[in-house]
Amino acid sequence: QTISAYTDIVNYINGDTTDTGARKNTSYVLYKDSLYFALGTIQNNYNLSITAGGSGSAKPQILILTDESGNNAKLCVPHGNLNLEGIFISGVDNSGKQLGDLIETGTTNIRISLKNCTIDSVKNRIVIDDQDSCSVFFEDCYISNIANSSHGGRVLDARETVIDSVSFINNTFYNIMHDIIGRFSGGEKYFKFDHNTIYNLMRCPLRIDVCPDIIVTNNLFIQTGFVGYLTSWEPFISALDMGDRDEWTRVEIWPLDSSAAFTGYTQSINFKNNNFWMDPAIIAQYPDTVHAYRTLDFDFEKQMVGTDTTTWLSEDVSFTSTPTCKYIEMAIENWKDGSPQTNPGWTDNTRPYYFTYPTTKASYTAATGGFPLGDLNWWPEKKAQWILTDVKSVSGATLPAKYAIEQNFPNPFNPTTIIKYSIPKESLVKIKIYNVLGKEVATLVNSNQKAGEYNITFNAAKMASGVYFYNISAGNFNSTKKMILMK
Repeated sequence: QTISAYTDIVNYINGDTTDTGARKNTSYVLYKDSLYFALGTIQNNYNLSITAGGSGSAKPQILILTDESGNNAKLCVPHGNLNLEGIFISGVDNSGKQLGDLIETGTTNIRISLKNCTIDSVKNRIVIDDQDSCSVFFEDCYISNIANSSHGGRVLDARETVIDSVSFINNTFYNIMHDIIGRFSGGEKYFKFDHNTIYNLMRCPLRIDVCPDIIVTNNLFIQTGFVGYLTSWEPFISALDMGDRDEWTRVEIWPLDSSAAFTGYTQSINFKNNNFWMDPAIIAQYPDTVHAYRTLDFDFEKQMVGTDTTTWLSEDVSFTSTPTCKYIEMAIENWKDGSPQTNPGWTDNTRPYYFTYPTTKASYTAATGGFPLGDLNWWPEKKAQWILTDVKSVSGATLPAKYAIEQNFPNPFNPTTIIKYSIPKESLVKIKIYNVLGKEVATLVNSNQKAGEYNITFNAAKMASGVYFYNISAGNFNSTKKMILMK
């Protein structure tokens, strides 16, 4: 269902029901080059998809509105799966005030997916996951200026919850005050952070905490943890205190605990092909009481990751164009008394920025398969090659009991959708796409795969709108499902 420009999408979507309260639509398209409004909160108890469509070039923008009391509200509190794709959202509302949080989970066992979205100037969190067994996916997103205080400003935050899956792939983040992943106990069953670019992040990028299946690969961590940490934290490090490690380390990884959530799991960590770089000129200005952030802090953590650090780089990639940052001014204010940093010392008034870098840099070929480190959206030709070889394993400790393939999500879609499938034993897997005439139009998988759960992204950007079918054959299993491409 398409929605006209200048519409309040909250009122439109919440009210899109029959006289009996049944849903009319669950998938909505916003026109490119158009402005939309949001007054209040979408609280879907169905699988909701909001995507961009039309022939324009600019992403449709959602402007947050204030109510009669001058307050703004979260855009979504989903009680069903939520998919946002190709949307621009500014955290600055119509009155000039920042939105605190954008999305908060409303129930357990739901999936939140943000793909090709641009999100700017949200004050606290993009997503709060405070319900168990949910999954959160960020892909191809451009996220900036997430800032509140020295301990505020996160992309994904979670409190006392066990998340099923977290996946961040091919995203760019800059001017982030606290961290990309903020975890407070609980943990995740699967964590993947691959081909992301992070620039100007004040404290700890990744608080992974407890997780049996960790993948942190092919990323650029440039100017992260630049505030440094005070000598007063050294006793906590010496005591192996894992409580507030965002005060001194870039990445938090914990060993598995004995909680029921992780009973029977073993820990697997792939932590390779990353570039962690901080400008030595900043570190040189630290007083004797301040030290540079650690990448990994404890010996047990380094042992879990592995002793092979030759696949880690520490290289200034010299981005083509970036915002400036008053690193020392921000750090000094924090060193004085640990008070919140109320005036971020970065600028964002010389857009557009380009996070490309010279192809002569080692980072350009340092990723798995010889691809560039960081967000591959800055290298379109390289990304096109990478997509052809990328099938993402989401396997946990328990192997699937049977072959299965799920309904693609979102559906209808434009132009990408995710297909999830399960393989109980090593098999030759073939997944193909057919049109309504039965003609094969794409092959997504044609290889031997180990037992596990997988997802693959199908990009139909070059295909016409219409009905298509996807088929899997693996072992003695054969299944076909229908999908709808709606541009």
